[in-house]
Amino acid sequence: MRLRNEQARQTVPAFVCLLAAALSLPLGLAGCSEPSSTTSGGSNGAGKVDPALQAQNSEELFVSPEEEKRFVSGTPDSKVPFPEAEFVKAIKLIDQLKVAEAEKLLMSKLDDAVKSAAGETKLGQYCARLCTALHMEGKDKESLKYAILGSHIFYKQPAEKRPLPRWFFNVHLHQGLGYKRLRMYPEAEKQLRKAINFASSAPAGQVDWNWHRLCLIELIDTLEHERKTSEVKVVKGEKKALEDSHR
Repeated sequence: MRLRNEQARQTVPAFVCLLAAALSLPLGLAGCSEPSSTTSGGSNGAGKVDPALQAQNSEELFVSPEEEKRFVSGTPDSKVPFPEAEFVKAIKLIDQLKVAEAEKLLMSKLDDAVKSAAGETKLGQYCARLCTALHMEGKDKESLKYAILGSHIFYKQPAEKRPLPRWFFNVHLHQGLGYKRLRMYPEAEKQLRKAINFASSAPAGQVDWNWHRLCLIELIDTLEHERKTSEVKVVKGEKKALEDSHR
């Protein structure tokens, strides 16, 4: 399912469709390294910041050492089959906006996915698909958990086993949106910049330019919350240049 321009121009309200489309794409192999933050900030959160979210290592708020070890450093068991049918069916449910069903389906086979593909790209993609459903349900902390685990799995792979850039884009996008909803703006900025770097450097056809535009919009809003006025101006210029190049 391809992203249409008119959907993207609805920005945040259209994100449920955009995020669903992200993970419908097939597995591919490409070398991707941790992007540098060279890019120069969605929806506003409400309420007070949870004091616990001020911790220095934000990832540890969402992923325990035990989960990191099991998902990222574990050894796959070849005797356990990967739940491919559920993985495929889940994206169809997400495309239909039946995200609660998709979450339930993926969670029901998560243990098998971990046992069969611990530390491997396929488990990273399973985590990414699960975080999509959770994000669309508004379960930000749970979504962040699986986006973080997915990204850690992706980055540990040798170049020939890494997924296509759109998968890296997706996990950084989800982290950026999740942190932003939780008003953890420095973390949101960092992840949105990484998503933007993947969007701008990915081969043609990997990440639709409207996704790039939406990330810039989210980054502008994040920077405004951080009161980084000069950086807001730079990113607005990047957004205009991107839009002008696609007129």
